[in-house]
Amino acid sequence: MSIYGYIRLNSHRPVPKNLRLNEQARVIRRWSEDQGLKITRIFRDTEYSSASLELPNLKKLISFIEQGKVDVVVVARLDRFTRTIRLYQQLLKLFSEHKIRFISIAEELDSKTKSGKKVLETMGIVALWDAKSIPDRTRDMIERKRKLGERVGHAPFGYKYQNKQLIPLAKELSIALIIREKRELENFSYHKIAQLLNRQRLRAKRGGRWYAETIKCICENPLYELSSFPGKGADFR
Repeated sequence: MSIYGYIRLNSHRPVPKNLRLNEQARVIRRWSEDQGLKITRIFRDTEYSSASLELPNLKKLISFIEQGKVDVVVVARLDRFTRTIRLYQQLLKLFSEHKIRFISIAEELDSKTKSGKKVLETMGIVALWDAKSIPDRTRDMIERKRKLGERVGHAPFGYKYQNKQLIPLAKELSIALIIREKRELENFSYHKIAQLLNRQRLRAKRGGRWYAETIKCICENPLYELSSFPGKGADFR
C-alpha cells in the first residue's frame, strides 16, 4: 500500500500552534505507526499562498495520484491542503476518481468510514453552493470596477489585452483547438484531456496545470467553438 503524507506552511503568515513542518510530519508518522502502516513519502511545501494547487510538491503529489502510484493521502489537519473550498472540491473529485483514501488526523476524518464519507459529501455540497454564488459576486465586483473606470478581468485563454482590445495568441489558441477537438470529435472526458495536456507539458494560462474544471470552461465557452477557428486551427498550429 502506497501511503503519502502532505504538509504545508504559509511563509507569509504566523506558524499555527503545533503545526510547524516537523510537527506535522511527526503527527503523520505517529498515526502511521499506530495503524501499523508505513509512510512511503511525505511531500512538503512552504509557500506564500494556499489558494492554489500549483504549489511545487502538491503538484508532484497530484501527478503521482494521476499515475496511479498513491493509495492513501494523509494530512495533519484539513487546512494543511488548502483553505479554499473550491480547491477542496477539485482535490476530493481527484481522490474519488482514483479511489484514494483520504485522512485528516486532527478532524479524525477518514474517507473510508461512513462518518468520513458524510463529512466529505457535506464539503462537496458547500463547495457547490460556493461555486454557484460566484457569478453573483463576480457581477457585483465587475459593476463596481466599471463605475470606477477600471478594466474588467483578465484576458481569456488564447488572448491578451492590447490597447483595451483582445488580441489572439496563436500558441494558446492552438491548445484551445486541441481541447475542443478531443472533446467534440473524439469524445474525451474533461479529466482525460487535462491529463493529455499535462503529459505533453502544454500549459494553461500563466504556465499552470490543467484541471477538468478548466477544460470544461473552455469546452462550454462559445468563444472557442470549432467553427470559430480559421481552417479549424490551420492558422494556429
